[in-house]
Amino acid sequence: MEVAYTIAEEFWRQGLATEAALAIRDYGFDALNLSRLVCLIEEGNAASKKVAEKIGMKFEREAHDEMGTFLIYSKQKD
Repeated sequence: MEVAYTIAEEFWRQGLATEAALAIRDYGFDALNLSRLVCLIEEGNAASKKVAEKIGMKFEREAHDEMGTFLIYSKQKD
């Protein structure tokens, strides 16, 4: 299951992405009882990498598809 969110640019740098990602992470692990979550992050998106790390995710690997290169961050349920 992927942690995903979209924040309008006018609301960037206010901590909203981290709040959203934390809520999604907690709901996924606590309410849905998922064992693992991932974030798929566009290469070069430093802000999204930072959010993934703030919610406890670790870099797993780089991947490629028809859209380009992306990074996979993941977290196992504690």
